[in-house]
Amino acid sequence: MTYADQLAALSAGDPVLGADVAGLRNLEAILKWAPGAGVDFARIDLVQQDEYSYDLLLPLGARWLTFGVS
Repeated sequence: MTYADQLAALSAGDPVLGADVAGLRNLEAILKWAPGAGVDFARIDLVQQDEYSYDLLLPLGARWLTFGVS
């Protein structure tokens, strides 16, 4: 599944969140957006996949958003 497919699926379930996330293009943008979206920074997790890739997990209420970052 491509990023565009994942974004379309998110937007179908939550159009407002999909629109917010669509403009995020890098880790800096995600971390600037997160506090205003209600992300609890104390619960953020960053999971290393290999030497260049990470999964960034952001708690958003009862849900989790996951971003692949490199």
